[in-house]
Amino acid sequence: MATVYEFLPIEFDYYAELSIRSRLAEARRYSRFHAVVLLQRIVRGHLIRKHFAWLSKNALTIQCAFRMHLARKAYRRALIQAVRNKHNKRYNQAATKIQALWRGHYSRNKKFCYYSYRRWLREVTERGKRRAAEAVEFGIRTKVDDLKMLEEEARKWLAFVVFKLHHLLRTYVRAGIYSKTGTSELSEFENLLNSIRYTEYMKRLKKKYDEFVRKYRPRFSNKRLFPIIGNGEDYWYLSLPEMYELTAQPPEVEDTRHINVHHGPIHKKPFLWRKVTSSMLSEGRGPFIATRIPSKESLKSEPRDPRFDLYVQHYKPQPNIFDYVDYHINIVLLKKHKIQKM
Repeated sequence: MATVYEFLPIEFDYYAELSIRSRLAEARRYSRFHAVVLLQRIVRGHLIRKHFAWLSKNALTIQCAFRMHLARKAYRRALIQAVRNKHNKRYNQAATKIQALWRGHYSRNKKFCYYSYRRWLREVTERGKRRAAEAVEFGIRTKVDDLKMLEEEARKWLAFVVFKLHHLLRTYVRAGIYSKTGTSELSEFENLLNSIRYTEYMKRLKKKYDEFVRKYRPRFSNKRLFPIIGNGEDYWYLSLPEMYELTAQPPEVEDTRHINVHHGPIHKKPFLWRKVTSSMLSEGRGPFIATRIPSKESLKSEPRDPRFDLYVQHYKPQPNIFDYVDYHINIVLLKKHKIQKM
């Protein structure tokens, strides 16, 4: 008789059935899990991408605002610096102009002034021309003085010789040694001999001699110490030996007055056509050293000698005359050379 136990699954079948169901349940669970993970991944990816897009947008906004802020700050700094540079440039230009004006004023007053130098150079040039003219005048006067001295000496010697040869003058009866042959007229030398008034001269000489003898008779008590030529009617002073040495050449004395640089007796009264005052000459060595320069009014008011242009116009350089002003000219040229080097 059949029983219920026959229809019941056995343990093995039961276990197999459980295993199958368990595997199916696990497979469904895994498929659901896989589907859920896939959905989560998709959703999370979408959310992450959306979040990153939002972050990127916000970051761009923040960066734009920050960069705008930095740009505005940089613009304000650049504007402030530009304004400061403009003001500094203006101040520098003003300071440079003030410094240039002050340095020019200080240089003209203390160191070197071009206009004062030109004025001083004109004065030195005019002074040099005046000195050259004075040197020419001094040379001319020196030559004139020398000629006068020679003429005076020659006149004395001629008077002495003519006086000694007065006996050679012809007479009405007899011709002289220097008379022209075949004529009764006096020759040139005889006219010279005849020009001397012997009678008046002898009277005047005798009077002078008597006065000298009366004045110095006690000193010359011995007649031998006071020689008299002839009968005393001749020159009392012609007993000196140099008066008889007619052929002897006088000693040559070198004239060094034109090269003297010291202040001797010949420099006390210079040959000037007008007196030079201290106001006409600038003291010192030039305008490049702090010196007193005469004003334009004083320069304009100076009288100008009309002969100065004639001296300069007809002046011819002479080396022997330039030696007289060589010292002063060398100083002027040396100063000019130094100024040109500056």
